[in-house]
Amino acid sequence: MKNVKRIIVIVLAVSLIAFGFVYWFKLAPAGPLPDDKTAAKEINGLLNKTGTGEGLQVKSILDTVQADDRHAFIPFETDAGARGFSLWIWKDHQWKASSATTDGDPVIWKVRPKYPSSYRMVWSLDPAEKVDRLAFYLIQERSFQNEAYQPRIQMEKVIPFEEHPYGAIKVPAEWRTILRGEVAEFEVPGVEFGWRSLDSSGEDVFIEGQGQYSYLRYQDHQDLMIPLEKDELE
Repeated sequence: MKNVKRIIVIVLAVSLIAFGFVYWFKLAPAGPLPDDKTAAKEINGLLNKTGTGEGLQVKSILDTVQADDRHAFIPFETDAGARGFSLWIWKDHQWKASSATTDGDPVIWKVRPKYPSSYRMVWSLDPAEKVDRLAFYLIQERSFQNEAYQPRIQMEKVIPFEEHPYGAIKVPAEWRTILRGEVAEFEVPGVEFGWRSLDSSGEDVFIEGQGQYSYLRYQDHQDLMIPLEKDELE
């Protein structure tokens, strides 16, 4: 009987230790986001990995945007004047930059890949660019499925550039029906994402980067947004 009690005590102790370990690293609420100095140091560490932006330094942190309780978007400017952004994750009980890039062109960030409601359009561009607005697109090409015709789908979201030279905006609600079908692997053609930078007359503006360096530490599920021109749309 004494041995049985001892075994029970040991099992309970091990269970409590295991639960405490899981809670501490996986379930405990995320801590506060890093301050600007800490964030800049972390981003510099990524961009200065061998073969990326050696010698590049972050001049200023532009903002911090929390996508959910364990993911964040932090745009920045480098000492060379380039605009970029970093994506962050709460991992192993600390905030770490999962990726950083000085190519601030828009991408789709699948914060939680199985849940389109979490997807965000993220970008960070030079506010000095002669751009009036950004236009983002979801496109699904026409097709035939089970002898049924599927027309082309083209959805647009326009953002004023002066107010949003950088951003982490949720994909529009009307896009999510299409995206949910893709995630569920229905028999539909895959979607593509695109973007345009436009002047006040609605003409395309070419944005020239100032050097592009990127580093990926953890998988953070990004889809490219393809630069489009007017004649590629319907």
